[in-house]
Amino acid sequence: MEELEREEQRKTRKKQKKKKQAGKTILIFISLLIIAVAAFLITMKVIDPDFKIASLIPQEKAQQVVAFVREDILKQTTTTTTTTTTTKPTTTRPENYDYTSFDEFAFDTSKQGNQVGNLLNKSNGTVTYSSSYIYYSIAGKGLYRFEPNSETYKALIVNNYNFNCLNVLGDYIYMVDTDSHKLKKAQIVGGDTVNVADNIDFAYLYDDKIYYIGTDNTVGYINTGSMKSTVLYQAEAGKKVRFTGISLSRIFFTTYDEVSKYYEYITININDKSDRRYFMNDSRNDEIINIQLECGYFYYYRKQIDGSYNLCRQKFGSKQIVTLIENCSVTDYPVVYANRLYYTAVKGSQIQAREYNMNSKADKLMVYASDLNDTSSVGVGYGYQYVFLFGSGQGLYKGSCIYTSSSRGNTITFKNGKWQY
Repeated sequence: MEELEREEQRKTRKKQKKKKQAGKTILIFISLLIIAVAAFLITMKVIDPDFKIASLIPQEKAQQVVAFVREDILKQTTTTTTTTTTTKPTTTRPENYDYTSFDEFAFDTSKQGNQVGNLLNKSNGTVTYSSSYIYYSIAGKGLYRFEPNSETYKALIVNNYNFNCLNVLGDYIYMVDTDSHKLKKAQIVGGDTVNVADNIDFAYLYDDKIYYIGTDNTVGYINTGSMKSTVLYQAEAGKKVRFTGISLSRIFFTTYDEVSKYYEYITININDKSDRRYFMNDSRNDEIINIQLECGYFYYYRKQIDGSYNLCRQKFGSKQIVTLIENCSVTDYPVVYANRLYYTAVKGSQIQAREYNMNSKADKLMVYASDLNDTSSVGVGYGYQYVFLFGSGQGLYKGSCIYTSSSRGNTITFKNGKWQY
């Protein structure tokens, strides 16, 4: 009987020993698994510093695993130390505004004061048109109106004025006096100017709003009815603001950090300035330059591997980039009108205004000037069937009709106070 009891006890101890040994085996396996996972996570962190470990192992669970290994397996005692940490507020970049219904760009072009490219390029908006008239500014002379059918002109405001950013809508023309940085308006038939706003560097008119960039790097708009100004944004010191374009409810612009050398692409809802987003990712090293938004399409120059630039077009909301012109000799803003694009190019000693048909891809010379010592301030201007080369620094004012050739006999030049062939 005693022998049977001892046998049962041996069997019981043997079972307990096997159970204990099995438990140790499981713990060792779990430990090795944890060590392998830890090695994996460390390796991933080394390969990709932005890899988020917490996304796989929540902090609370991770702490429980560590405690289990140290206390139950390694038999170590954990001493808990309470520390106070200060959490710094973080600013989260809003999601890019890079897609919307194309109805947002359903403009009524009759309400447009000027082409965006005319205003941004080196002609500085000294040419615009409305109805059947072309309006232009001659540095140090004043404002004139040109009638294309008869090729006659009339002086509207004659004095020692320097106007740019011409915008015409209805019975008024708006312009920036570059000497005083005042936004002025006058009747399109001529007469005295009226001061609209001070400290204006750039102006673009659409419908009842004049969108502006201030000399103090502010961005906003002025209502043409009430003349009330609304500031939407002010750039930080050291950042230069540049207008890009508008949609029916938003303004688009860039800021350039002159120290860190990068561009930001910002858009703001004109009805809610707290709705501030980015419409493109930041760019560096002049990868993208001279971007404009005209009727829902971006036009910009993209740097190539060899350092040259291609002129590209990209529909808002689309990832497809269309190359229009390769290896551009000039990277000034083009002027977009319907399916045609007007741009400047240098060929030998000539600076040229050229027309590119974005449907047929036909490219032709419109007007040119030769033997210029400095072409940096010469830009193309478009105005109702006429293409111009304006360079106030060189006293250059030339144009030709889009229906004629660019020969010398078909080119008009403003000289000695009048247009002449």
